[in-house]
Amino acid sequence: MAEHRSEADRQRALWQAVSHQTGGADAALWQAPQAGWQRGLQVYQANAGAAAERALAAAYPTVAALVGAPAMAALARAYWHARPPARGDLGELGADLPAFIADSPSLATEPYLADVARLDGLLHRAERAADAPAGLPGLQHLADTDPATLRLLLAPGAALLASRWPVVAVWQAHQPSDEPTEQRFAAARAALAAGQGDTAFVWREGWRPRVVALPPTEAAFVAAVLAGQPLTRALDAAPDLDFAAWLGEAVQQGRLVAIERTTAPEERA
Repeated sequence: MAEHRSEADRQRALWQAVSHQTGGADAALWQAPQAGWQRGLQVYQANAGAAAERALAAAYPTVAALVGAPAMAALARAYWHARPPARGDLGELGADLPAFIADSPSLATEPYLADVARLDGLLHRAERAADAPAGLPGLQHLADTDPATLRLLLAPGAALLASRWPVVAVWQAHQPSDEPTEQRFAAARAALAAGQGDTAFVWREGWRPRVVALPPTEAAFVAAVLAGQPLTRALDAAPDLDFAAWLGEAVQQGRLVAIERTTAPEERA
């Protein structure tokens, strides 16, 4: 056991050294006589910092586009030192980046940036989500089953983001498009100037993560579905929803992936 504790201590001290943390007594564990050890550690630090930059720029492309490459690199390194990864998967490195941005005094002049980061993060997670079941199982239940016993299942990774900022317009302005760049950016600037907010719905269609801004009625319905409410309650949350139109679009775009039956109807409040 003592040997295992010693090795664990050495690994922890190495991580602290690579992430530029000071280790007090732990530092002595890595005082090695070999020449070039410090140079090797500097290589590890540089490589780890560069990996963090690449990972965060890939996961948060809209944020990277908004702040520019040098600022994104500085943001990634500051985040990596402040909140080092707890797991080995760099794809999950930036889970707390939106909160880190929101708490950053230097980014306070861009108050919408944290929500743009939240949207980027949701799209990144949707892209990495499990595959949906094939064939939309349970669709036939809509024709012959009490809707109080049915639940709609949306695509893995599907999520809603309610923002006081036009995050979908900002995101769309930075996507490849046939529309002139200036026109796309003008729309985003106008939405920001008007104080427009968006409720963004994120899902994965095939291999591609997608996002749309939902109107309030549809957003209320989707929120109830994501919360696991039976179909009757979801419809009660959005009485003006054209369910037939929503269903056709949801099936066509891969938003709805299954319909499951519950064991008994739930009483409506």
